Amino acid sequence: MAKKNLSSGIFILVLLVIGLIQQHWRVLLPIAGVVLVLWAISKLIGKRSASKRKPRSAASASFSGSSTKTKRSKIVSPDALWIPQGKTFKLAGYTIPGGFVYVGNGLESIQGWGIEQSLIDPSLPVATSNPDYSGRYMEYWPSYSKISPTSRAAFLDWLSGGKKDPSAYIGYVFIYFYGLERRALADSKDSAAARDEIPAIVAEVKRLLSVYGENGSFRGYATRFIDAIGASQAGDAIYRNPPNVQSGSFELPKTIQIALGQVARDGAPLPVEWALAWAENDPTVPHRTPFQRCLEEFRELFKIRYHKKYGEGLNIKLNKKRIQAWYHPASASFGGQVRIPVSDLPDVTAITGPSSKITELVLTCTDELDAYSRFLGRNPNGKGSLESIAYLPQELLRHHTGSTLKKLSAWLNAVIPEGKPVSIPFSALVQQFEPVKQEGFGKREVTGFANVLSRMNIGIEPDPRFGSFFPKPEQDVVLFRTGENAPNAPTQKYVAATVIAHLASAVAGADGSIEANEGLQIEEQIGTWLRLSPDEMVRLKAHTKWLLNSFPGMNGIKKRIEILGQDQRESLGRFLVGVAQADGYIDPEEIRTLTKIYNMLGLDTQSLYSHAHVAAVEPVTIQIPDCTKTVSYSIPSPPKKHERGISLDMSNIEAKLAETTAVSAILNNIFVDEEPAKQHVEASEPKATSVLIPGLDPETYAFMQLLGSKLSWTREELETLASKYNIMLDGTLDSINDASFDHFGGPFFEGDDPIEINADFAKAILT
Repeated sequence: MAKKNLSSGIFILVLLVIGLIQQHWRVLLPIAGVVLVLWAISKLIGKRSASKRKPRSAASASFSGSSTKTKRSKIVSPDALWIPQGKTFKLAGYTIPGGFVYVGNGLESIQGWGIEQSLIDPSLPVATSNPDYSGRYMEYWPSYSKISPTSRAAFLDWLSGGKKDPSAYIGYVFIYFYGLERRALADSKDSAAARDEIPAIVAEVKRLLSVYGENGSFRGYATRFIDAIGASQAGDAIYRNPPNVQSGSFELPKTIQIALGQVARDGAPLPVEWALAWAENDPTVPHRTPFQRCLEEFRELFKIRYHKKYGEGLNIKLNKKRIQAWYHPASASFGGQVRIPVSDLPDVTAITGPSSKITELVLTCTDELDAYSRFLGRNPNGKGSLESIAYLPQELLRHHTGSTLKKLSAWLNAVIPEGKPVSIPFSALVQQFEPVKQEGFGKREVTGFANVLSRMNIGIEPDPRFGSFFPKPEQDVVLFRTGENAPNAPTQKYVAATVIAHLASAVAGADGSIEANEGLQIEEQIGTWLRLSPDEMVRLKAHTKWLLNSFPGMNGIKKRIEILGQDQRESLGRFLVGVAQADGYIDPEEIRTLTKIYNMLGLDTQSLYSHAHVAAVEPVTIQIPDCTKTVSYSIPSPPKKHERGISLDMSNIEAKLAETTAVSAILNNIFVDEEPAKQHVEASEPKATSVLIPGLDPETYAFMQLLGSKLSWTREELETLASKYNIMLDGTLDSINDASFDHFGGPFFEGDDPIEINADFAKAILT
């Protein structure tokens, strides 16, 4: 044969040479090409004929592990070599239970070229003394007949262990999987026994997925295999039953396509379970972080939103394109893709209308879960905590808190009368919420608690979201009912109101007792001045009630009133005098407190008496502090007596404060700190700057840069900075970390006290 081939080659070469010499190469070259092709074809036919003439032996009757190779006399049936489920055999000293493998000689690949990859040939050597457990000597496309004896030993050992060792090299799992593919997709065409085994084979592949599903390659092949079998066996209306779809592939499962086609064909509404399966498994639908991190919550919210928008289900119109199903096997034995027979149905996924509606719903749900997802990103073990619950969408709140929230809701309804704030021990409130531990209960926990209560239309004062105070377990709090759209953060006007209320409560409580008129004086006059919304007025009443009950003192007030203009200070002084005399009597302690405030305001303390005289509406007794004798001043009554004895000349107050410009001026001055003193500070001041981190306003970004100026901050330092630059610390820190997750992919800082700054991120924003 070799000589004949050589002669043919020489003959062609001679022809070419002659043609070139005689300059007829254009004619001879095509002829030579045809001769070469004919020669190659004849060689191929000869090889195939010789292969068929080779003697083949029947399948081995016993698997003794003999290393002597036997000659094959004929091609054998796959059924003859298949070890069915539940059968045990022995090979090379291994006892292998469970079946589901081909064992013997003579089984060709499906395409007819070479030996079946999954066939366990007992005649091949097995190095039992040195198993290749790590797969070091394995090829990328393994075949039992071609792997090394040490690899065969490791493969047989894995089989003998029940095919469940999670540390096994994935190539051994694939060799086993090749046989399952062949049995279900190829043998089943001609073998009734193979067809009967398909459900058991699918169950076995699912079991393998539960053990080796972390491997992306195996997960992809296995899930597509299960889907292909499901598509080929799909009933007439599978959408009437809940979907049983194995996710993990990078393409929409054919089972879902078939269900959607049947829905369109039958003119039926798409059930929510199948809509959700479509949303979860369609690779064209964006699956953002909340979907991946909060899958359980996403599924619940999707169903709620789907029913709300589409009722019984989305209606899908028929289209012309038909479904075609193919499966690309992992085993090279098939030689390419396998066509999966499916019913004649429209391919709904080929049109954009239904798909875009599902995508829109997915994006809506992930947007609503974004805050909850961000919290879990910062607190991986925080699921189920008080703070995490506070970030859930309203519709999921009751479900995720279960009986705990029902118990809390019933308790709140019992203790809070409609339209009236009520004081209760904070410890009593905390006890109603089981996840909360009272020890270590700080500002962060109170903030989370306030968020949960706000979802139930309940407000709490003090509320750290609206100011710098937060309750201690041993203190009382004020609870009140809020409107559906009540704000969760303060406006500038409301912050102004709380500071003025703080000053007024200090005056009112200076004599050790609070009269009803004094509380009303504070609430009504501040509300009139600043024109608060109804929701803000409700909260201000509760906050004032807490101030009057708790007597928080003058902490933090001086700094906020030092920068008021003279007219504003005098107006505020008159108001506070009116609060003091609302009960008809100015106590020495009230005079002391007013004197202290007047000093802070930079007002002449002697003007206290003139202010009292101007504002009085009825005779008031003023007792001078530190005097053994009471000196009474009879202040004549004005022409008209106010019903409640309010001691302010409202015409003068309104003239100075009610107008928009005046209100804006006093607000801006009270709540914008004075220029920082020219002195040494550890960190540079935040400066107005262009924002380079999306999601942050210029002030927050400037504060982020300030934090980046050193890598560790104590809580005390941060509180000082927050006070200095007039920001809500916890909210600002949350905003910074949220933006950092989006921009850098990780938190800008970690920890609570101290907080540690990410050096790389800090460098990025300071460069």
